Order: sequence, then structure tokens, then C-alpha cells
Amino acid sequence: MPYQAENAPALLSWLRSSVLLRHSLLFILWLAVWMLGLLVEYTEHASVWFPAAGLTFAALFIVGLRILPVLLLACVVITFWTVHYYQLQLTSWQTLQGGFLFGLAHIVPYYLGSQLLRRLAITTQCTLPLFVIGFILLAASSALIATWTVIAALVFAGMMSISAVSATWLPFWVGDMAGVIVLAPLFAAILSVFYPATTSLGQFVGPGQRFASRYFIYKLLLNLVLLSLAMLLANYADTPESAFAIFFLVIPHMWIACTESAFYTTLSVAISSFAIALLVNIFALMDYVMVYQFAIVVIGANALFGLAVPALMASNNQLRLVASTDSLTRVASRDYLQQRSELEISRSLQQDEPLCLMVFDIDHFKQINDKYGHSTGDQVLLHACQQAQQILRPADVIGRYGGDEFVVILPNTAKEAVVAIGNRIIERLQQIELAEQLTVSASFGVAALQPGDSFRSLFERADAALYRAKQQGRSQVAWH
Repeated sequence: MPYQAENAPALLSWLRSSVLLRHSLLFILWLAVWMLGLLVEYTEHASVWFPAAGLTFAALFIVGLRILPVLLLACVVITFWTVHYYQLQLTSWQTLQGGFLFGLAHIVPYYLGSQLLRRLAITTQCTLPLFVIGFILLAASSALIATWTVIAALVFAGMMSISAVSATWLPFWVGDMAGVIVLAPLFAAILSVFYPATTSLGQFVGPGQRFASRYFIYKLLLNLVLLSLAMLLANYADTPESAFAIFFLVIPHMWIACTESAFYTTLSVAISSFAIALLVNIFALMDYVMVYQFAIVVIGANALFGLAVPALMASNNQLRLVASTDSLTRVASRDYLQQRSELEISRSLQQDEPLCLMVFDIDHFKQINDKYGHSTGDQVLLHACQQAQQILRPADVIGRYGGDEFVVILPNTAKEAVVAIGNRIIERLQQIELAEQLTVSASFGVAALQPGDSFRSLFERADAALYRAKQQGRSQVAWH
């Protein structure tokens, strides 16, 4: 084990340096996942889900057109194998033409979809929720276009009769769509390790997010148990209604999406999709195959939206923080200060508890700006707030009311304590050293809550006390 760990980075570096080796591995992987789709094929050219579509989309997104020859060669090779497997009466030349047409019909729609997704990913406004929505829409539309182009190519090459189109196109599309939505994020995360790029799906579902909780394996096992029970129920009851029990898997997958990293969320969805596709064949549930196809799509899309929930919450928290915080001093903004003050005043009046409001501003602040510059003035405000916050209690609220004027709400605090707090802040302000011969001081006005008070009336009394503190010589606390 130590030997493997030490040599893993060297092996990865070697793989990254060898383009031919990476392309060869991708070629083999594509053939392997195509065969995986064949394993759960329930009619000609239609599988429960088609993993090759997901790999094609991911490879084109991560690598781009450089990977086109590899994918095209894989499509040609698999066409020869398909002709042999279905015992189609085609010459080698016809098979080669059919393989080339199939390759272009399969690759071009996914290339267009992947490049549109890449354009979305590199925009500065792209967030995870927006990326998820864009990915799902592009996956569905790319799969639909690929369905019709591939079917047209198969009919033209004589590999499918035109009479089979009407019964084939819908399961064909849903199978391809399921393959892209469920497996493209996982394949992209893996490919981004071997094909590092500045822009990739790995930004959102990548190797940097491969951290699972210690309970992940139990969550996965529970999910597989529930999946098996749901499909056993369908096998036993043998009714269309029982097949819909599979949609309950949305719940555990949402749980995983909200509690695990993105990589392990997509891994769990991929495992579940494979289990569903496999059990459809094992339990002979082909009569309800469309239900399971749509279930795979819904579960995969739901899990991706589940990944976006923490990002949305973080974004909302950030917006609330921006709205409630003054950008310079990092204390409460004026709007948040007033809202919080009204709540504290209302609570104190209802519970008959004392409350004080303290207003202070920096003495001779205009002169500081004029003499030392506005940058120093901003630093004075920031340091003054930091010093005040070190004195205030967690329950107290300090906010910037405007300019160099600040308001402090002190719940459940009597007059004597507020005056002492103000004097301690004055002492701390005098310790600020930002420029030579710059002494920072502030004047304070304090008012106590009275019956019938609002924030406005309480503030006006404290502001009047502040005015008197300035008249009496500044750098002191005045009581209304």
C-alpha cells in the first residue's frame, strides 16, 4: 500500500503526459460502457439507460474536438460489432459507411450541447443552480436531437427498418437522456483528472470534492435495499401501480445530495441507475420499462438539484449578510439596525425589561479626513468599531447609522452599566495608532427606554445627549 500511494502521483503524471495512452483508455472505456448499455437492452437499439451517451457528452465537454477521432473510431468499431451481433446482411463497406454516419449522428448533437454548457460554465454569472438547470435542459435536448439523427442514420444505413421508428424513438430518447443526466457528471469528474482543463464540469462535480462522510456507505446500502424492495414489490404485484414505487428513491437520494459531496452524490445515482437497469432484466419487468427509464431521469435530475440546495442556501446567507452588514466597518447596516432595534424595543416593553440606546460619533472626524486622508479616516471607523465590539456583549447590537455616527442597542442594561461601557470604549479608542499625532476619541449620548418609545423617539433623545456631550468638551458620555 505505501508503494502504491507513493507512486500514484507519478502514474497520474505519466498518464497526463501521454496523449495516446489517455485516448486509448477512453476508447476502451467507451466500448465498455456501450456494452454495459447492451446488457440492459430490452429491444433493438433501446436500453433502459444508455451510458455511452453520458460518456460522449462528458468527453466532449472536458476535452472538446480533440477527442472527436477517438469517439468516431469507437462508433465505427461498435457498428461492426452490432452488425455481427444482430446478423445484419451488410457488406464491410456498407458497415463502415453506417458506422461513420452513426458516429457523426451520435457525436454532433452532444458536441453542440456540451459546448453550449461550456459557454454557460465560463460566464461570471454562472452559479451551481444555474449550471444544473442548464445541464439538464441541454442534456434532454441534445439526447432528443441525437435520437433522431442516429435513427435517421440507422435507417439510411439499412440497420433499422423505418417501420420500427415510431415504437423506438421515445425509449431511445429517454434511455440516452438518462445516460447523460445520470452519468455525464460522474464521467466528467473522472475525465477531469486525466484531461485537466481550465473549464470543466469538474468545477462543480470534480476530484476536489471527493470527500465522503463515514456514513456514506450505509446511506448507499440503505438506498440499494429500498431499491431492491421496490422492484421486488413490482415483481410480486405485477401491476403498473407497483412499478411507481421506485420513485420513492427520490427521498434517500435527496438526503445523500444534501449531506454528501457532489462526487459521491453522482456516484450514488450512477450505482442506483445501474441497479435499476439490471433488476429490470433480472425481475422481468420489461412491461414497465418506461416507468423505470423515467424514474432514472427523475432521480438523477432531483439529485443534481439537491446539490444546488446548499449552494442556494449559502448564496441566500451571503445576500442576507451583505444586506445586514455595513461594507466598510462590518457592523450592522442602518436598515438591519433599525429592524433589530424595533424588535428589541418591543420585546423589552412587553417583558418590562430595561434597554438603553447609545449614539456615538468620532470627534473631529472631518479634520482627520482633511489632514490624513479619507483612507486613514476609513481605518479610524473600522478600528473604532472593532474596539467597541470587543467591549460590547454578544446580545448588544452595534450598527453604522451614517457617516461616522454609530448606534448601539443594549438590551436588559441599566443606565450605570451603559455609561461604564461608553467610558471603556473611549479608553480603547485612545489606544488606536494609525498615524503620527493622530488621537482618536468619540462622544457618546445615551437614552433609556420609556413606555411608548419607538426607535425614532429613543434615538432622538440619545442624539440630543450626544450633542450635549460635544458641547461639554467631547470624549465623554452624556445621559439624556
